[in-house]
Amino acid sequence: MRNFIDVSINGVRQKIQGIDAFRTLSDFLRYEQGATGTKVVCAEGDCGACTVLTKSGTEENFKSINSCIAFMWQLDGQEVVTVEGLKKNDELHPAQLAMIQCQGTQCGYCTPGFICSMAQLAQDSKNENVVIDSKRAKNYLTGNLCRCTGYDSIIEASTKMDLTSLPDLNSAIVFDSASVELEFDRQKIYLPQTLSEARTYLREVPKIVSGATDLGVLHNKGRWSPQVMMSLKNIPELAHITRSATHITIGATATLEQCSRELESDFPEFSRLLRIFASPQIKNSATLVGNMMNASPIADSIPFLKSADARIHLLSPTGERVVDINEFFLEGYKKMDLKPQEIVTHISLPLNGLSFKLYKVSKRKDLDISAVTLAIGFEKKGDQLLRFQLSLGGVAASVLRLKTLESQMLNRALAEKDFIHLFNEIDPLITPQSDVRGSSDYRRLLVRNLLLKFFHEVEGAL
Repeated sequence: MRNFIDVSINGVRQKIQGIDAFRTLSDFLRYEQGATGTKVVCAEGDCGACTVLTKSGTEENFKSINSCIAFMWQLDGQEVVTVEGLKKNDELHPAQLAMIQCQGTQCGYCTPGFICSMAQLAQDSKNENVVIDSKRAKNYLTGNLCRCTGYDSIIEASTKMDLTSLPDLNSAIVFDSASVELEFDRQKIYLPQTLSEARTYLREVPKIVSGATDLGVLHNKGRWSPQVMMSLKNIPELAHITRSATHITIGATATLEQCSRELESDFPEFSRLLRIFASPQIKNSATLVGNMMNASPIADSIPFLKSADARIHLLSPTGERVVDINEFFLEGYKKMDLKPQEIVTHISLPLNGLSFKLYKVSKRKDLDISAVTLAIGFEKKGDQLLRFQLSLGGVAASVLRLKTLESQMLNRALAEKDFIHLFNEIDPLITPQSDVRGSSDYRRLLVRNLLLKFFHEVEGAL
């Protein structure tokens, strides 16, 4: 058992203890390391000025994250590279050189974050042997905002990086793999190495923290203070996505970026949805289990998981159980069938031949909170639906799975009027609220139109 965080920052191994272990990474870099190239603007993980690169000992490549909403204890066993650490032997990184040559910086406040995101773009493109075009550059830079330069020169710099001269950012440090217990003042964090060890802490831990992309924001806004917590991030088996002949199993610490990549062949619609869900920095930190356990009625992942009949794997000091997700979420706001001292270890998705259509309506296409979400799992034959599984988000206190109405659509020739009739059956069951993202009437209209959209997208086969 260790009482310190073992981390490398720009190639220098450090042992972090006390209050420093509970700081955000950006605060530690700026105020304890003097690495002021990392900037903080929004403190919410939105602007990307705080972007740095991290890599754990089990990962091959560095990934970009928002350091303003990452806590130091999350970096145990990882290498961190900031904008100061990108150059080697006083030679600038190709991302830095390209930014200078293309005049991609003006006030410079956002520049370090852009350069760190561009460094991941360069690394991934070289490893995948892919040419960086404008579209690829924009996808990697969606989590970085610039107020004064204009994006043309930054995109041009991204496409002109010399990928033949990328430096090796690895520090080749072998980290101590022991479990961690940290305490300072009233704050305490456990980082167990195994599930059996995690189980022993469940009786005394009120808070399980995953990617902390939500909690980091709340902490920065003074609405949440760390107390007694446990993170499962150091348990190797929970970071993987595995498959059998009948199921895909997603560990509790598997990130949204992992899900987007590794589920694409089996669930391409979900992978597509995740691509517009959040910035690369957020998806490199946030987890699917964490998003689900937030239990928001407008969560983007829950409608798909409910329509896919996902199963929730739970662990407590007294045993294990598996619950159908449609029984796990109870009626009411953020109510779940989660017993005291119980945690989610995995989500499993059945490979049962269903196809999916997933819809999200928001004010922006990318990186925005949804007004209404709709997920349909279906199987069709000719002009008939053999299976039809419908979930709706944003129209009630929780995401709705409308099993009582699903059977109405099966085993008969379908026309547009059937989906209008289906909406008329749904309408009395939903209670959408009016807020800044849309009125109640607007949300009802969206539900109707999304059902019609589904019909017209698949009617060629119906």
